[in-house]
Amino acid sequence: MAFIPLVTIVTIDGIVTTVTARERGENPDPARRLFNPSQRSRMNSASVLTASVAKRPAPGVSTYSLEALPWRDMPRGTAREKCVRRDDEAGRYLGLIAFDPLSRSGVHQHLGTATSYILSGSLTDHQLTAREGQVGINLAGATHDAVSYPGCLLVSRLEGPVVIPDGGLAIHPHASAAPLQAASPEMPPDIMVDLAAALPIPTRFGGVSRRNLFDYAGTGDDRRMVSLTLWPRAPGLRVHHSDITDLFVMAGDLRVDGEAVSGPAFVLIEPDREVTLSSEWGCCLLAWAEGPARCVETGAELYGFGA
Repeated sequence: MAFIPLVTIVTIDGIVTTVTARERGENPDPARRLFNPSQRSRMNSASVLTASVAKRPAPGVSTYSLEALPWRDMPRGTAREKCVRRDDEAGRYLGLIAFDPLSRSGVHQHLGTATSYILSGSLTDHQLTAREGQVGINLAGATHDAVSYPGCLLVSRLEGPVVIPDGGLAIHPHASAAPLQAASPEMPPDIMVDLAAALPIPTRFGGVSRRNLFDYAGTGDDRRMVSLTLWPRAPGLRVHHSDITDLFVMAGDLRVDGEAVSGPAFVLIEPDREVTLSSEWGCCLLAWAEGPARCVETGAELYGFGA
């Protein structure tokens, strides 16, 4: 199945640097980092939230069990999060968000690409109702106010800032007040992909199939969002990751350099890292790859960047 070609407006570039709270003269808070817009965007697992619950099965690789992560209230007070990455300046975010029934996101505009996967419930905005099992894609410039009538649980990854009207509140904890850009009526706020309807295709890795979800076409970024299924007893894959790669283990067991990571869990892989991925009992996961990842032995690529 081919990726869905898309068109967007803004590309956010920059570099994230880890700085301790003590170095800034603040109370220790691992949620805050500095942003240098003069260099290329990077993200590093040492700067994520809740580092105390992280496990590190290999250099440059961090895993987070969602059972161990704490819930934190979000700005509107009608939603909570389990966050593993947050950069207020760059607008980068990765975590789990839970809406209460009959709650709003608040009016907000995305200035960078955002993707979510709805684990349960639904969200309704002026365009459509997004439901359980769907991937939602918000392009730069997307503006909306979403309501969850039954409640909603989703995995969310933001790759750029979010702005809200002055005096407003939005669900995104790093949103800042700023004038919203003129909306383009012809531009949908959401593009939805039904994960189960995406065709699973074989890969060059034994025991692994892939569903292609989003290739970032038109965004200015060459990235991939895919779903991988590792079948039981999938052999170990020694893979070199060229850039930031985030995994969300939805169910089953993923073994990372031999250490079992049971879903639900996040796995964060830093650039230029080798890691062996396998499964004893099978697993399914979502992957966001910011660059190719190739088998060390064969050169086969895992996330759909091509041969």
